[in-house]
Amino acid sequence: MKKRIVIIGGRGTAVVIAEQIQDAIDRFKYDAEILGFAIDDPAYGGSINGYPIVAGVRDAYPKYKKEQDIFFIYSLYRPDVMKDRIDILNSLSIPHDRFLNFIHPTCTVSKSSLMGYGNIVLANTVINPNVKLGHHNTINSNCLIGHDSEIGDNNFLAGHVCVGSNIKIGNGNFIGLNSGLRNMINIGNYCLIGMCSNVTKSYDEQTLYGNPASPRALSGKPVR
Repeated sequence: MKKRIVIIGGRGTAVVIAEQIQDAIDRFKYDAEILGFAIDDPAYGGSINGYPIVAGVRDAYPKYKKEQDIFFIYSLYRPDVMKDRIDILNSLSIPHDRFLNFIHPTCTVSKSSLMGYGNIVLANTVINPNVKLGHHNTINSNCLIGHDSEIGDNNFLAGHVCVGSNIKIGNGNFIGLNSGLRNMINIGNYCLIGMCSNVTKSYDEQTLYGNPASPRALSGKPVR
């Protein structure tokens, strides 16, 4: 069945996802069609990057509820309001089986890995053996997920993130560009890891950056 796709969002990564899906369609014959974006901001007018705005965020599922070939992608994440954006997702009451897992054809995903629903894995990412992914994770281009690692729900990995082996990552974390996470540590929930950080210890609900990464206040002053 040809998948018709509505992306909930319309800025930044949502546009990246749309164009990577289009690349998969054009170059690899991925059997899908992008219907457009669901977003509430009137400043965009009627389209974004040539794709129409088809609904508001809360109107998308009611509009397409009866059309079983239409699938949704959630892409409203932002590092400073992750809890709020996850609450929005949960409030939409879209059934699990209506969310799309999209894996760009250039990715390498081990056959022994497991994946929930609503995950996005963008170009040239490698997911190694026995990795477990929960739901609604966004993994941007050129990431590496080491073997036997577990990633929960609603995490955002920016480009070129390297997750070591035997790591456990909870829910709602934002991991910045070019960051690395050492083998055999735990990252709990709602951590914000700054770009180019090297995380060598376990943390939960912290803002981290540096090499090695340590807890910081958003002002840039160390947390005491």
